[in-house]
Amino acid sequence: MKHVLRIALATTLLALSGCSVVDTIRPGSREGGSIERPAGSPASSPGGRLKPMPLRTFSLSTQCRFKDETGNFGSATVDVVNSKVNAFKAELTMPKRGTCRFDLAQFRQTQALPSVELTGARDCRVHMWEQGEQITVAFANCHHLCSPASAQDYLWPLLIDKTTGQCD
Repeated sequence: MKHVLRIALATTLLALSGCSVVDTIRPGSREGGSIERPAGSPASSPGGRLKPMPLRTFSLSTQCRFKDETGNFGSATVDVVNSKVNAFKAELTMPKRGTCRFDLAQFRQTQALPSVELTGARDCRVHMWEQGEQITVAFANCHHLCSPASAQDYLWPLLIDKTTGQCD
């Protein structure tokens, strides 16, 4: 009986091993661990390496409100033209956790490419970048703009759909 179980286990392991992805080292390559990709893969170039993301500006103008499935809610006004922020105001509430409020007057724009960066007091930063059909707005080190300050720990990035202007 043990012999039959061992054969079944070995057969299963052999079958599953065909499903794994293994890094391969190409002969003559100085780099180890390059990953073989199918030809024509959008993330690969003719040499099999990942292509860098192109540097390009984005534009977005929206006023939106949202409420997510966890009960968090908020509103935002965002106006960005060619990666220059003309207006930014957001109020994000996490029930039982607190509220965070952001206004462009509290920040100065310190970067436009590869992503937009707003820098405020106490190293508070707001980052905006384009990701497919969405603009992501993320917050870091902004405890002083939240009440109570611990609300920052529960703050998720704001996602804005470029075509509709809807946010969540």
